[in-house]
Amino acid sequence: MFYKVLDGVKIIEYGNMVSAPFCAKILADMGAEVIKIEKPCCGDDSRGLEPFMNDSPGVERSGLFLYLNMNKKGITLNPENPAGRKILNQLLKNADVFIENNPPKRMKAFKLNYTRVKQINPRIVMTSITPFGQTGPYKDYMSCELINAHMGGVGYDSVREVDISQEPIKAPAHIFGFQAGLSAATATVGALFQQSVTGEGTYLDVSEQESIIQNMHSVFRYYYNKQVVNRTDVLDRAPAHILPCKDGYIHHANMEESEWWRFVDLMGNPEWAKNELFKDYTSRSQFWDALKPLILDWTKDHTMDEIYRGSQARGSAIGALYTAKDVLVDRQMEERGFFVEADHPETGKLKYPGVPYRFSGIPRENPSAAPLLGQNNEEIYCGRLGYSKRDLVKLSEAGAI
Repeated sequence: MFYKVLDGVKIIEYGNMVSAPFCAKILADMGAEVIKIEKPCCGDDSRGLEPFMNDSPGVERSGLFLYLNMNKKGITLNPENPAGRKILNQLLKNADVFIENNPPKRMKAFKLNYTRVKQINPRIVMTSITPFGQTGPYKDYMSCELINAHMGGVGYDSVREVDISQEPIKAPAHIFGFQAGLSAATATVGALFQQSVTGEGTYLDVSEQESIIQNMHSVFRYYYNKQVVNRTDVLDRAPAHILPCKDGYIHHANMEESEWWRFVDLMGNPEWAKNELFKDYTSRSQFWDALKPLILDWTKDHTMDEIYRGSQARGSAIGALYTAKDVLVDRQMEERGFFVEADHPETGKLKYPGVPYRFSGIPRENPSAAPLLGQNNEEIYCGRLGYSKRDLVKLSEAGAI
């Protein structure tokens, strides 16, 4: 854990891949005890996804799994098995929160929908994350992050210097699964507060599609102006572009006229900047095809660091486009101690992103590594639920754990 602000909160996570595990991780990072349930055969699907340590695949070597499941305990359990479902009911009876991201039909078939879970534990907070939510015509549709992203309108909202006739694209990696997990965690903390005040539980129905749309400005652009944002190099203000420089890329975000003129000062106040065509951001946008090569003549002779730091020193909002390598050695990250180390039995000590907040007056603690598959079976089943080691053998043979 990092901070013990949720110390004493008990969470059962029956999640897979990104959204539910990340939701539970956020709460584990704040001190909640999270018991993660995985399939007995092979565990969470993310165990099978790259990147793998030293490019050597294995259920304990996925960087995605190792990050998403820090600070958790891990057990294997099969809720499809009657004995497994009985054990899960025992765990839910003493839990404060139940987090899952399974298809609604599957949860109903396992008798794990909220109506049933509430009967087991009336004060529990149940957080369900699904592609389209628990209601509506899409509620039982199959999906994945690529589908969610495009159903959320993201594909057209990616500005690149490409032919706009090309097909829409989505952001890389699992960013929208993380986004849904963050939305779910925020709501879960609110529900925990309500639980502490009223003593009652509640059900949180989280839609991944809606969590994407919530953060999309393109929807509002269309609603207000009937403008469909797409991949184009022609924006309604300029410069507000990603541009190449000597050793990488920089991103202009000059929202104010004064910032543009500070950038002009950084470039040495070239004569062309006084041209009537470039008098304000609207005009610069209109004549961007003429302005762009003039700026590039200068940026290509200067490094990313020179442009970034020179602009910031003048109060102009220009950012450096960091690679992952740049981020790891960034002096801001080092000063704040953002990256942390965790020692895992299979991979050894590795660096992981920490948490983007600091609590005043509360010491930050070192995180624990993600659990091995079934690592805490004996601790949870024998130490808490009263099963014997012989029982565990029988349960394993029966396919329950």
